[in-house]
Amino acid sequence: MTDSEQELLELESKEEKKKVDPEKEKQIILHSIAACKTDTKNEKVAWLLNHYPDTRDSDITLQLRYWRTFESDLFDGTHIDAIDLYKLTRLTSITRARATIQNNYKLFLASPEVRKQRGTLESEEKQKAIDNRPNYPVFAVYADESGKNGSHLIVGSMWVYDGYETFKLNQKINAWKESRKFNSEFHFKNISARTLPMYKELVDLLKENSGIICFKAISVEKSGVSNVSEALESLFYHLLLKGVEHENDTGRAPLPRSLQLWKDAENPGTDKLMLANLEDKLRQAASSRFDQKLFVDHLEAVDSKDLSLIQIADLFTGSINRLLNEKEADQNHKYELARYFLDQFGLNDFGKTRKELGDMTVHISL
Repeated sequence: MTDSEQELLELESKEEKKKVDPEKEKQIILHSIAACKTDTKNEKVAWLLNHYPDTRDSDITLQLRYWRTFESDLFDGTHIDAIDLYKLTRLTSITRARATIQNNYKLFLASPEVRKQRGTLESEEKQKAIDNRPNYPVFAVYADESGKNGSHLIVGSMWVYDGYETFKLNQKINAWKESRKFNSEFHFKNISARTLPMYKELVDLLKENSGIICFKAISVEKSGVSNVSEALESLFYHLLLKGVEHENDTGRAPLPRSLQLWKDAENPGTDKLMLANLEDKLRQAASSRFDQKLFVDHLEAVDSKDLSLIQIADLFTGSINRLLNEKEADQNHKYELARYFLDQFGLNDFGKTRKELGDMTVHISL
């Protein structure tokens, strides 16, 4: 692709910006990324830009990653048959999608040097020319909260260490849902005696993929807590901080890495304030505790509808809540699922110790 063709595509993306609501489209793209939804070309490219930072600066790298991920029947990462070049997605098409995402939605930006070459770096940014988005692998954290009406506040989460494995895990979950004709969302409150066997099958599927995921939760007694929102913000902070330390210390996902948080949306105003405060605290911790080897990337509150990975975080958090806040309740199907989930992931003596650490699961009680 010539420089003039590159500039034309960048300009086309700016013209397209005038025809759509960038903020609305940005939220749709972020929702698709969290859901591992890759139906459209823009969704595919956004997913790659998110999980593979090296694709943000190079359209050739992006194209090769696109082929390898979404057109692996034609390209195995090494060899391309000449006839298949006519079938593989063209570079101009991929570049146009990348330009739309970076220029219009301001997501997954290239380094200042590359943006300057592409003519998309604002004048004040040209003076800075500092690349603050390192090419690190990603911690993707899917989280939910519980216990506002109980004796303990809880934040539970599922951590995934590899972008491509996240994509494959989501595909496996969707394939399982289709095979079992399970058309509902996963929610702990919806578990019934009839659906209990299927929920156990889901837990078994997660256990089979435990090499790429880890469940982490943190809780605190609500007694004496005057501001629940502030307490939950602190729980999210300590969960992420201690979670990163745990992954680094065990060697399962050592630093340096980028951190992304996708939490179940509660209240738009409260979520925005909490995430802004959380991002500021995490950036300070990245400097003071992790020697700048942790890059705080995206912290987003998203509707869990159609987002299986956040719904799984709901199941895990609900299981903790069932055993921690509802000890006197009947040992029914919800208790059975909670016990089964935590047993499968190594929290066999849940609630008996202050801190339980394992390769697959972490629970910290403050």
